[in-house]
Amino acid sequence: MDLRWRLFGYVLGFALALLAAVAAWVGLALREDVAAEMEAAARLVDVVRAAGTATGKDSEALQKALDGAPLRHVVLSVERSTLEQGVPSLAADGRAGLSSLPVRRIPLGDGTLVIRTDARAEIHEVLEGGLRVMATLLVFSLALAGLAWLAAHRALAPVRELERGLAHLGRGEGAPSLPRFELKEFASIAAAIERLSGELAEARATERDMARRLVELQEAERRELARELHDELGQSLTAIGIAAACIERQAGRAAPEALVASARDIRKESGRTLGLVRNRLAQLRPQGLDGLRVVDALNELVASWRGRAPEIGIEAEFPADLPALPPLAGLALYRTLQEALTNVLRHSVASRVRLSLRQIGSEVELTVADNGVGRSADALPRARGGLAGMRERAAMAGGRCWLDDAPGGGLRVCLSLPVA
Repeated sequence: MDLRWRLFGYVLGFALALLAAVAAWVGLALREDVAAEMEAAARLVDVVRAAGTATGKDSEALQKALDGAPLRHVVLSVERSTLEQGVPSLAADGRAGLSSLPVRRIPLGDGTLVIRTDARAEIHEVLEGGLRVMATLLVFSLALAGLAWLAAHRALAPVRELERGLAHLGRGEGAPSLPRFELKEFASIAAAIERLSGELAEARATERDMARRLVELQEAERRELARELHDELGQSLTAIGIAAACIERQAGRAAPEALVASARDIRKESGRTLGLVRNRLAQLRPQGLDGLRVVDALNELVASWRGRAPEIGIEAEFPADLPALPPLAGLALYRTLQEALTNVLRHSVASRVRLSLRQIGSEVELTVADNGVGRSADALPRARGGLAGMRERAAMAGGRCWLDDAPGGGLRVCLSLPVA
C-alpha cells in the first residue's frame, strides 16, 4: 500500500468519525434549543390567553402567567394606573443601549400590558453557538494534530528498521536482515539497501581479490627479479670477473692481443648487463612519466608490443608532446595502456587496435579500441583484476576510466585524466 493513501485513510476516517460526533453534539444542542423555543412559545400563548380574559382587577391568572419562567425574545409587564407597579428600567434589566427596540402596549382595564422585544435570548443563542463552534474547532484541531502525530509515528516506524539495517551494513557485518514492508515506498528502499549490500559485498570481494593479486604480482616480480639477477646478471658479472682476473694475472707477460680480447669481453658483458638492468628498470618504473617525456614512454611501450605481437596491427595516434602530467596521472596513463594491450592480446582475438591520445581542454584522454569479440555488457559484470586496477589508478589520479563498445564491433577502453 502507498504511504500517502494510508495516511489519507487514517486522517479521512478519523475526520469522518469526529464530524459524526460533532453532528451528534450539534443535533443534541439543537434539540434542546427547539424544546426551549416550544416551551417559551407555549408560555407566550398562556400569557396572551390570560391577557384576553383579564378584566378589571381580576388579573390573577395574568399575573401568575407573568410570574412564571421568562419568555424568549420578549419581555411582558403590566403598568398599573395606580402606579403600584412601575415600569422596569432598561438598565436594571441589563438592556441598556437597547431602548430603541419596539414596545407595544395593550390596555387591560385598570392597567396596560407592555410588550417589549428582548435581545438577550438571541445574544445568548449567538454566543452559545459561537462558543460551540469554537470548542468544536479546538477539539477538532487538537484531535487532528494528535492523529497526524500518531499516524506519522506508526507510518514511519519502518524507518527505524531501515536505519538499523544501514547501521548493520555500515559496520560491515554482511547483508542486513530487513523485515517485509507493506508500504511500497519502504519496500523499494529495502530493496535498494539489499542491492547496495550486494554491490558492497561485490566491491569488498573485488578489493580482496585485487589485494591478493597485488601480493601475488609482487611475489612474482620478486621471483623474476631474483631469477634474472641470479641467472643473467650473475653470469655476466661472473664473466666480467673472470676476464678481469685474467688481465690481472697475465698483465705482465700476456700478449697485447689477449689483453684486448679480455677487455672486449668485459665491455661486451658490461653492456649486456647494463641493457638488462635498463630493461628491468623500465618494466618496474618507466622513465619520464612525471615530466614531459610521457609520449616517448608510450611510444616505446607501443614499439615493444609491436615486436611481441606482430600479428596485431597497432595504429597509434599520439601527439608530439603533452603538458607535464602529475606523477600519478602519467603512471595511470602508462599502466592503463599497458593493461589494455595485454587484455587485447589475451582475450579479444583482435586483428587491429587503434590507439588515440589527445588533450581536450584541461584533460588528457586515451582511447584503446579493438575489433575483437569483446563487448562492454559482458566485460563490465566480470570486471576484475586488470580492469578494476585501471579504474583504481584513474581514481587515484583524479580521473576516470570506463568501457564501452567500439564502433564497428569490439571493446573500447577510455581514460580521462586531468592535466593539472
